[in-house]
Amino acid sequence: MKKGLFLIVFLLAAFSLMEAEGRTAHADQAVIQVDYLNVRTGPDTSYNRIGQVHANETYTIVKKQNDWLKINWNGKTGWVAEWLTTVKKETSQASGTYYSKYDYLRIRSSAGLNGKIKGYLMKNDVVTPQKSSGKWVYIQHGGIKGWVHGDYLAQKKSSNSSSGSSSSNESSGSQSVIGKIKVDTPVLNVRSQNSTKGTILTQIKKGGVYEYINEKDRWYQIKWGNGRTGWVAGWLVDPVSGNSSSGTTTNTAVTLDYNYTNIRSGPSTGYKVVGRAHKGDQFDVIAEEGRWYKIKFNGMTAYVAGWIVTETTKGAQHTSSSSGSLKGKTIMLDPGHGGRDSGAVGRAGSHESDLTLSTAHILKKQLEQAGAEVLMTRSSDEYVALSARTYYSNASSADAFISLHYNSAPLYIAATGLNTYYYHSRNKNLASDLQAGMVQKTGLRDRGIKYGNFHVIRENRKPSVLLELGFISDAREEQTVRTSSYQQKVSQGVTQGLIQYFK
Repeated sequence: MKKGLFLIVFLLAAFSLMEAEGRTAHADQAVIQVDYLNVRTGPDTSYNRIGQVHANETYTIVKKQNDWLKINWNGKTGWVAEWLTTVKKETSQASGTYYSKYDYLRIRSSAGLNGKIKGYLMKNDVVTPQKSSGKWVYIQHGGIKGWVHGDYLAQKKSSNSSSGSSSSNESSGSQSVIGKIKVDTPVLNVRSQNSTKGTILTQIKKGGVYEYINEKDRWYQIKWGNGRTGWVAGWLVDPVSGNSSSGTTTNTAVTLDYNYTNIRSGPSTGYKVVGRAHKGDQFDVIAEEGRWYKIKFNGMTAYVAGWIVTETTKGAQHTSSSSGSLKGKTIMLDPGHGGRDSGAVGRAGSHESDLTLSTAHILKKQLEQAGAEVLMTRSSDEYVALSARTYYSNASSADAFISLHYNSAPLYIAATGLNTYYYHSRNKNLASDLQAGMVQKTGLRDRGIKYGNFHVIRENRKPSVLLELGFISDAREEQTVRTSSYQQKVSQGVTQGLIQYFK
């Protein structure tokens, strides 16, 4: 009986000790000190490797055994070598105002990596933590409530007024006007933050001129309405100089790309056909509704599908000031991914779909300056099926089809540089000329041209290639390719390559 009682007391004491150790361990954090540190199934190098973690990443410690730490990792647990980490005691999140140290800091539905992504904070966005759970803090920003990892926030000093928020709710009364921009697209969304994930506050029209008070990551923060502010995409506007009055309009028109184009009574294929027109016919634009243009047609208003027309300035003729010219050529640009398909996500949170769209708009302007007509499979953040992209190309008068992408590789693989894919051997020359132009203009690593079995070039009857414009899985290269200056350079390379190809 005494032996049995002693055993029970011993087990209870051991359980209490383990429970206390668990509580203590949960209060500690492991900060990884090296890249590509192996995560194993047990506390020894003889156990199987199940993944890797990287320098400066922080994980909650579940248990310590000898020189090994058991951590919470990707919704499960694993073991890492303690001597390759720095262990720090968790302290409660201090009250006060904080700001994001990075762009695209994920806001999650729960305190952990398994939480659903609800939105993002951009660098210098200001938040006030409301509560904490481990290293995660609960915040509200731009109408979005959720959890962010506290390691990616920095406390804002009370005397520092320079770290502003990207939110449109920021007071602009004390901010001076930097300059003015002019809207260069039929309808432009004004958003609550400098990202396509920001809430749409209003829409402004082509030709409108607005003052801007901030510029960050290819976005402008403009003044609109009664003292309100919001963010617009910099690749859809042009900086202006001199005094221009807000609300100035231009003679926007659309030119039909095909014969026997249906003109309808409303903005969808479900509306009645009120007439037909032919390739080259030009119509004044009244407004844009979704992917449809409202036009003047035979003394009345009607609608034409935006994917079978080319937007122009009324009466404009394409000319080129350079010795190389694309006059008479039609190029279709295909910004990869879009809408619900964001494509690859970079180390700092860049979305491939955003980068391909901004690059496509920059490239479109350069091609038009060289004399080309430019068609696009998408011109906004929308989902377009692969079959629809090839259908647009095959049904068009395009002389070349260029699909734009940004590359990604697993984090344990170091990959950088540019490469161009072709499917049909007849397109090798096009691939070579574009690859050479991009490498020359950007200086990025030349990964060469390759055969690629991708739908948009496999099913395409036009000369077609798929471009990978850099790796966003590489932290340094991601910071390069997301800049406007890089996208200008790579667009110059593509333009130069096309001029060479059509010589």
